[in-house]
Amino acid sequence: MLPRKRNRGLLALALMLLVQSSEQHGSGAPPGSCLDQLPRHPDIEPQTSVPPYVVVTSSSQVRQGDKLSVTIGSQPGAPVPIGGFILQARQVQNPDTIVGKFLTVPDPEDTQIISCRGDNDTVTHSNPKDKPAQTFLWQAPTDFLGGIEFRATVAQSYATFWKNVESPVVEVVTPDTVVTTTTAPATTQRPTVGPPAVMESKPKAVPIQLDTIYQGCADTKLCYGVPQNCLNAGNCKAIVAIFVAGDKYTFEIQGTDNPKYVAAALSMDNKMGDDSAMECVRNDNGRVSLFTSWTYPKVEPFVRRSDSPQDIVQLLESSVIDGKLYCKFTRDVESKVMGQTFNLAATKYNLMVVSGDSMKDAERVGFHSLAYESTGEPLALSSVGAAAGASKLLLKLHGSFMIAAWLGSASLGILLARYFRQTWVGKQLGGKDIWFAYHRMLMVLTWLLTVTGFILILVEVGGWSTTGDNPHAITGIVTVVLCFIQPIGAYFRPHPGTKKRPIFNWVHWLFGNAAHILGIATIFLAVYLQKAELPPWSVFVLAAFVAFHVIMHVVLSLTVCVSEGKISRSPVNVFPMKDMMGQQRQASQVDRSIDAPFSSFRRLLLGIYAPIILIFVVAMICLVALAPIGDTYNTIMGA
Repeated sequence: MLPRKRNRGLLALALMLLVQSSEQHGSGAPPGSCLDQLPRHPDIEPQTSVPPYVVVTSSSQVRQGDKLSVTIGSQPGAPVPIGGFILQARQVQNPDTIVGKFLTVPDPEDTQIISCRGDNDTVTHSNPKDKPAQTFLWQAPTDFLGGIEFRATVAQSYATFWKNVESPVVEVVTPDTVVTTTTAPATTQRPTVGPPAVMESKPKAVPIQLDTIYQGCADTKLCYGVPQNCLNAGNCKAIVAIFVAGDKYTFEIQGTDNPKYVAAALSMDNKMGDDSAMECVRNDNGRVSLFTSWTYPKVEPFVRRSDSPQDIVQLLESSVIDGKLYCKFTRDVESKVMGQTFNLAATKYNLMVVSGDSMKDAERVGFHSLAYESTGEPLALSSVGAAAGASKLLLKLHGSFMIAAWLGSASLGILLARYFRQTWVGKQLGGKDIWFAYHRMLMVLTWLLTVTGFILILVEVGGWSTTGDNPHAITGIVTVVLCFIQPIGAYFRPHPGTKKRPIFNWVHWLFGNAAHILGIATIFLAVYLQKAELPPWSVFVLAAFVAFHVIMHVVLSLTVCVSEGKISRSPVNVFPMKDMMGQQRQASQVDRSIDAPFSSFRRLLLGIYAPIILIFVVAMICLVALAPIGDTYNTIMGA
């Protein structure tokens, strides 16, 4: 009986050793690790510290079917041995999908190629011994375009391992793309022996690392960003990107400047209203939520979530980093919202992207104060590349016409009527005094520019539109009304000397000056409109204009006062205030056959005033026409 008990003990000991050996997986990662890359060590969690390992590639781009070197090792300057590992290439857009295949390993005794989801798509260790840096040859798939990253779990020992050790993103591009191969950064396994070499080097420009959402916008995703031409620089205030793989539509949206929300919408036109929107919202507790909503065209409630099913989108990722709000999600290929069927595969849509810094209430986003734009035409969501925005020609013409009207022609016309009535005496143009002829031409020009600009903006926005908390629209409409009735009142003005003439004079003066002041104030308010895209320092250009305009009025007023002092008895009737009272008796005592004193000086001031005002007008029109000039300047300067 004793030998039999001894044999049973030896058998039990052998089974224990076998179980222990199988738990440690010294011969490679177990089959269950293929997807989550966990080594299946009982009751042992991955480390949460920064991994001492890196994964680097020989290039940031690889053509379909081409080969790429991939190295896994320890951080430079910090030699740490590799006990075990599992390494795969994963799609950036669909991290659960393994792509490509490995062709060679450095040493079959230490590493091996296995098949998890596809043929030879994974490399892992062959034994638990400490290993140096390992370099593998990987081949890109021929049926995939887009971003991939090599992801690994690396174990230093049985109880110490790190998960999600990732390489920089590698773009799989078309075979005809020119690819520049770069040398992979060296990984360290042993400390450097001997003194370091001292080399003189010139500073090199550091390439800008674009956010993940921008990667693939050139050839694998459909991207649209605000403002225009922001995709290459990676500085969009708001951006939407769509990646299509089979029947799966993956959306990404991101907003900058610490937004409360960023949203994208599918629309049948480039106007807001009757659109299916998807909102990425930053909650007060710091969490990020995804909602869908329905927009209404310029009527309450403007946007409402309860009118849209919430289960048509599925949130994959979200983050708030450095003031950037980001959501990645999928949307059902076909969904029905407010009785309309949205088929992402069969229908073309205008893409809208908006962002704002406030919420109206718990269920509604606030005004799009940070970004709002739409593509210029409907697009197939499966197309790739940068989408073009809607034309801003009418918007820019509106701004240019209003600037020319109220900074230019109105300012000059009012100046002529106020200070030059007793100048160019005896000379006429079209049967009218010189000052009056030019005053009338300038004010008619102001009226035409204003009315035309107003019509243009109505066409652009499709009717009346508010601008959030900015009263630009309100002050603008009041200015247009005052401007519109001015020439009508002038046509019916009473004759000089009648009882109603003073009333007309006061009303005409009041409405004209009120329109001028409101017109300039409205232009000031336009600087703060998100859609205008004017640089903030435009305010200083406008402030300089106002300062110059006021100074010239003060100087001309003082000149008129001195001129009156040169006239004995009755002052020369040059102030419009006196004409408004209808003081014909005083006027008859004045010799109007000659120019008033200092007329030459006033003409000199007019010669200074007119070209400088023209410079201000041209400068502001250039800012409007070239907007967003601030972002263009920052891009050129590398800011």
